[in-house]
Amino acid sequence: MSNIVKIHRPTNRRDQWDADEHTLRSKIYEAVIPQIQKERGGEHVAELMFHILNAPKELLSEQELNIAHDFADYADMYSLSTGDVVEVDGEHFLCESFGWRKIENPIYPLVNHS
Repeated sequence: MSNIVKIHRPTNRRDQWDADEHTLRSKIYEAVIPQIQKERGGEHVAELMFHILNAPKELLSEQELNIAHDFADYADMYSLSTGDVVEVDGEHFLCESFGWRKIENPIYPLVNHS
């Protein structure tokens, strides 16, 4: 089983707040996470990624800080936001204004960055 997490963001930023499983998205980032975190479940991993990408830097471990900096450099962004989807081993979790909702078959463009 891989330990890669992918983050997908709506292709149209105006759709960010009203995003659902039918919102067109593209992958903006992927990271490797420790196996022990993955064993706690996909929603836990989504919450962990939210923490890493939104917490003040002084609250992050060295490994978490590396992921946060990598995300900022790669995705040219600094946070995980409402409407984003965190994908963990084929499961998709939609970031809502409070918490997560597992979604099935989210829509991605035909040309998705891999």
